[in-house]
Amino acid sequence: MSVATVALNLLSEKPELEKLLLDIIEWEKAHPQQNQYDGFQWHEVHGDPRTLNLLVTKEVLNVVFKSNKATCYRLSNAEDVEKALADYQGLVRPPELEETAVPPDIFNVIVGHDEKKEILNRSITAEKPVHLILWGSVASAKTLFLEELSRLGRSHYIVGSNLSKAGIFEVLFNERPRYLIVDECDKIDESENLSCLLSLMERGIIAETKYRRHRSLRLKTWVFASANSVSKIPPELMSRFQKLRFYDYTPEEFLEVSVTVLRERENIPETLALHIADRVMRDLHTRDVRDTVKVARLLKKKTREEIDYIIDILKRQV
Repeated sequence: MSVATVALNLLSEKPELEKLLLDIIEWEKAHPQQNQYDGFQWHEVHGDPRTLNLLVTKEVLNVVFKSNKATCYRLSNAEDVEKALADYQGLVRPPELEETAVPPDIFNVIVGHDEKKEILNRSITAEKPVHLILWGSVASAKTLFLEELSRLGRSHYIVGSNLSKAGIFEVLFNERPRYLIVDECDKIDESENLSCLLSLMERGIIAETKYRRHRSLRLKTWVFASANSVSKIPPELMSRFQKLRFYDYTPEEFLEVSVTVLRERENIPETLALHIADRVMRDLHTRDVRDTVKVARLLKKKTREEIDYIIDILKRQV
């Protein structure tokens, strides 16, 4: 890792280092090095010795002389440190955009999960980002929750399995979302995307360092993700999430959720919605709400006979 990247990361974590590094740059320009032992002491740059030692351990500073009475330092690469300072000072800070109110009916289409709704609502309205990952059984309302979250202003929905190598960075840099919604988080397999997501969640900063190009951005972004399993997600990334566990629907829950979704989203009358859900569960042997939606969208007429006709065809394909 270059000195410029290390210094930029340190500045992002400890903004108070900016003045110290500027003072060091100024001192070194005023005092060209005369020999290999020529350097500054802590009081000449108004630096705390402990902070200077940190910069030494990170290889931003070198100790050029040490005795019982004095320790002298020099930047290991002054040009790199100047570049890091310029990048840090030029970090793109998007203008404050008008905050969008949370839709009053958010999550209304989802039956049950009241405790999860409470945590999600508290996260959305928190002063600082609280990142959440929804994980567990297939067809247990995780995607429904993400779809509802995508209704929030300044939200952006991505699918982990469809990301290009630098997909997350490009989305964040170009869209600058307040809410990043990541479906199939467990299927992100590019290290660049994982590193970008981790940096965003840890420090609120994303950076791209490539040959002759360095771009940085400071963001205040909440991350809401979903996964069927968290076993493949790196531990350091999981530690940034608050986990919400989802389990299989019971038959009663499946019927109730399906009826609500079909009624609210597909405009299916409640009695017909119940008939679709019951037949999907009994004859297609699934408790995936998506399957009830598929049946509803195949209907040309909203009648029991049409539902039975479609279900009977699909039953023979199972």
